[in-house]
Amino acid sequence: MMSIRNSSMKQGYKLIFKLLLAGIYLVAGGSKIFNLYLFKVTILAYYPFFPELLAVSIAIVFPWVEILASLSLVLNWHAKYSSRFLFLLSLGFLVQIILSYSNILPYGCGCFGFSGPEKISLYHVFRDFSIMLLAAWVWKGEIEKH
Repeated sequence: MMSIRNSSMKQGYKLIFKLLLAGIYLVAGGSKIFNLYLFKVTILAYYPFFPELLAVSIAIVFPWVEILASLSLVLNWHAKYSSRFLFLLSLGFLVQIILSYSNILPYGCGCFGFSGPEKISLYHVFRDFSIMLLAAWVWKGEIEKH
């Protein structure tokens, strides 16, 4: 009796964390879609050596990739692959935030929208580390299902 209850609680937590991760990336992708110019400027602030055409291409395509990976996770369509992608994306964002630590970016980090100049702080590192851990946990859960 107790193992059935624990199993259903574990499944409930997995679903909540999966939806939370998808929601994070839906918001992140959505905030970029409606501000392509600011996203392009933010990309060039992180990577000033990028050609402008590459930054524009990334600004157009990248938010849709975040949204599609999130929807794939929610709809349970190739969830193992989308959770792995979101984990790797989270890891990449964490590395980028660590490399930009203490820098002031003109429109903020660009993760969940854009604001005025923002200094990358421990808050950003902790937030991205937490998202990466969440993504790792969701990916692990998807691997265990197969």
